[in-house]
Amino acid sequence: MYLRTFEHRHAASILAANHRLKKEVERTLANLDLDLSGHGVADPNRPHQIIQPAFLRHGWRTEWLVSQRTSRRHYFDLFKDRVAIEIELSNRELLYRDYIRFLLAESEGNLDVGIILVPDDSRLRLPASVRNGRPHLEDISDDLNSLRNTVLVPIWVIALS
Repeated sequence: MYLRTFEHRHAASILAANHRLKKEVERTLANLDLDLSGHGVADPNRPHQIIQPAFLRHGWRTEWLVSQRTSRRHYFDLFKDRVAIEIELSNRELLYRDYIRFLLAESEGNLDVGIILVPDDSRLRLPASVRNGRPHLEDISDDLNSLRNTVLVPIWVIALS
């Protein structure tokens, strides 16, 4: 798996302070065998079913509660050592929910860095019919640059191909 990244508010540098954890994330993702083409996949949750167990083998927790304070329960896809991972491979609109989750957890003192995993459609060379509506590294970069005074949480974005 090829990884392309973007960091908001020095997220990768902050995560590098826990070198073991940063390398664990990179190594786990690099060793995945995922089909992110969007073609021929009967189950759209299939990438989640591959990614989450790969991290579970390294002691990550799945469906980690973001906050006790909200009436509607929000969960991170993966969580370990004050780092949360959100997997967003199909719907760009869900990125905003992720930003809010990261803000909420950080405001409660439970989060140092958020990580968002997205497909790297620029390398996959997919037709527009598949790319439309999917999150892209460039979309998140634009979002976070526009929201730099609002989203103060360090976020490391990793595009997978």
